[in-house]
Amino acid sequence: MKNRKEWNGRVSRCVVADRRAYRRKTWLRLRLARLRGFTLVELLVVIAIIGILVALLLPAVQAAREAGRRATCANNIKNLALATLTYHDAHKHFPVDEDIFNDPPDIYDLVTGQWRSQPADALFQAGKLSGAGWIVQVLPQLEEQALYDQFKPYLDKKWFLVKEGMNADVPALRTALAVQPPVLMCPSDEFRGPRQDQYPYSNATHVNNPPWLVAVTSYKGNAGDTAFERSDDQPPFNAPPGYWSGGPTYPGQKFDCHYAYDCFGIFWRYTYARGGVKMKEVTDGTSHTFLVGEASPVDGNSAAWSSDGDWAITGVALNFDWENYAACLPAGTCWWNMRGFRSNHPGGVQFAFVDGSVRFIPDNIDHPTYRALSSREKGDLPGNY
Repeated sequence: MKNRKEWNGRVSRCVVADRRAYRRKTWLRLRLARLRGFTLVELLVVIAIIGILVALLLPAVQAAREAGRRATCANNIKNLALATLTYHDAHKHFPVDEDIFNDPPDIYDLVTGQWRSQPADALFQAGKLSGAGWIVQVLPQLEEQALYDQFKPYLDKKWFLVKEGMNADVPALRTALAVQPPVLMCPSDEFRGPRQDQYPYSNATHVNNPPWLVAVTSYKGNAGDTAFERSDDQPPFNAPPGYWSGGPTYPGQKFDCHYAYDCFGIFWRYTYARGGVKMKEVTDGTSHTFLVGEASPVDGNSAAWSSDGDWAITGVALNFDWENYAACLPAGTCWWNMRGFRSNHPGGVQFAFVDGSVRFIPDNIDHPTYRALSSREKGDLPGNY
């Protein structure tokens, strides 16, 4: 009996030991299976699947981000439009630009393009042209009163030669010039401000010890469908005649009114001389006339506070692709053809109209239609766009 019990005990211990050994082997097999990892084929399949998912999702993510940037940009331009309209309500005219050069404005016949005269100009003779642009004047309406107050002491002093206006070499002013209000920058524009490559603050004729760091603007006032400097001098821009300018040209002269007493749009370099454009002059209709549109500091002439950098023309085609013209490379070589409206949004450019609405104008708009939208009292109907 005793021997049987001992035998049974030994058997039980052996069974337990076998079970433990089996469990240990099973655990080791499972452990090794987990540690085995992927085969090369499995790894390649996983990488391929991830690549496909990224390829499918990335455009959607980029499109969503651009949609957000475009919405912010539209909100900015809407705020600028409302600021100018609020300014008009208070002053009975739109804000003005004060010229940076040493010439009184010319008077042209806007129907024939013929130069008429260059009469004396009281503000010019009094040395009160500070070079400030219309954006400076609407800073209080943009809730930038403190910044406006920094500029105010220089707004009735002369820019040209004496450099006492918005180009005075004073530390406090230079600090203020470099303040970049977010409302003036489109998130889609890669040329962020403040910058040191913007005329006239990059030119020794206009400032001491250039370049100066200045805020820039992604939004410019509508100067109308005038030509600009040499913008219609060379093919394909001069064919047919007047296609890239404001209409019929006077014999021997182009039709360029950006330096004139009067022009076709709302903002240009000499609007101070006529006391600004008035709402009643927009006889083509406030819902058919551009007020402000998108542009970019890529043109090298988008200093936010300068009367020479806060307007653009529709004589130059919308989103003109200067990079595909050898005469325009490197950037800025054909600066006269870079003074049009442009954006980095796919397919077009956003504009605020005189009625305060904001609309997206497609790149493929018919050029005469585009020009018609920029003139305030020509009587030309823009048609469909």
